[in-house]
Amino acid sequence: MAKKSRQSGLKGFRRQRCRVCECEEKYNFHVSDEIWEKVVPKQFQNRVVCLSCFDNFARQRDVDYSHSINDFSFVGDKAAVEFEPKSAQDI
Repeated sequence: MAKKSRQSGLKGFRRQRCRVCECEEKYNFHVSDEIWEKVVPKQFQNRVVCLSCFDNFARQRDVDYSHSINDFSFVGDKAAVEFEPKSAQDI
C-alpha cells in the first residue's frame, strides 16, 4: 500500500517574533477576536503575541480561553505538526 502524500498548510511557514517577550514563536494558534481583545493589552492587539505571553495575559485578567483555541500548530526547524484539541479546561 502506497503512502498518501498530504500537503500541509504549514509548508513554508515562517516563524515570527513575539512583540511582548521577543522570543521566536514556534506555536501558531488562533482565538476569536472577542477573546483576543479581552486578553491582549491594546498596545499588542495588532502584533504577534506568543502562546506563553497570551496565557500570562489571560491569567492576569482571569479570562478562560481553554475552549477558544480553534487552530493550533507547532513549527520546528525540521518538522511542523498541526494539532486538534481533544480536551481543554481552565486551571
